[in-house]
Amino acid sequence: MTFPFRVHIHLGAHKTATTFIQNWLMQNTALLRGNQVAYIPLDTLRKRFSPCFLKLVRASQASSFASASELADKIRGIIKADIESSGFDFASTRLLVLSEENLLGVMGPLTQTGVLYPALKMKMHCLAAVFEGCDVQAFMAIRNYQEFYPSAYAETLRGGHIKPFGRFMDNLDLSGNSWLGVVQTVEAALGPLKLWPYESFRANVGQILGTLLGIQVTPDMIRKQAPVRPSLTQKGLEVVMRSQGNLSAVELKRLVNLLSDRMVFEPPDAPIMIPDSLIRGQLDAKYGDELEQLAGRFIVNVPGR
Repeated sequence: MTFPFRVHIHLGAHKTATTFIQNWLMQNTALLRGNQVAYIPLDTLRKRFSPCFLKLVRASQASSFASASELADKIRGIIKADIESSGFDFASTRLLVLSEENLLGVMGPLTQTGVLYPALKMKMHCLAAVFEGCDVQAFMAIRNYQEFYPSAYAETLRGGHIKPFGRFMDNLDLSGNSWLGVVQTVEAALGPLKLWPYESFRANVGQILGTLLGIQVTPDMIRKQAPVRPSLTQKGLEVVMRSQGNLSAVELKRLVNLLSDRMVFEPPDAPIMIPDSLIRGQLDAKYGDELEQLAGRFIVNVPGR
């Protein structure tokens, strides 16, 4: 089974306004339906597609080729069923949009091993197998490292990986982690990517959404949008660190999410940031070099370039 329509896969990355995009798509299903664009909501996608996709990855890692082929077929059936259960007509669909940042990987390994998306090559191989024979276009945003790493760290805290920020930074593979490497790995499996820098997102929301959907998205269509998911701040981090030893692991995880989502601290309350200016400068230089090398893939203007 192959799909008779084009497929646009929004891969993330994490902490690049993926939740913003997913919320907007959910809020505008009538617009999508009217333009014959199908979208499977994230919570629906993660009920059956995501677990089955992980099984496919494991089967492929174990070189269980027959099992992997069966799982790929099963995933295509799940996608068809989820399109229909989400209120879209499969037969008239001209474009399917999937938005799921965890297709790249999750943030836990970043704090455990220091490596960004360590299983990326196999995951992209499996994703290509699911959509073999289809007209596929992948989309992704990247973000400057000196903001991405603190934001990713805060996300790992939400998942219960509680450690001081200094230890998180010491463990990172700063030289090995590379957006350029991520892009090259994705493209080896799925073909040329369409990219945008997170720093350009706010000024180009309509253009980015419009390119993802293949329709025109005007400014008045994006006014009523849920805010970006908040991250833990410096004050919140201090409270969490001081609570270690007094709270269980589950309670610490709950505290992180409570402080991130609900607690409003009095100013001054800065975001978590890399304290070493030398490291920040090196990361900025690396990001700037990667922006130059990736220039031909960007669908929006890059600030300062």
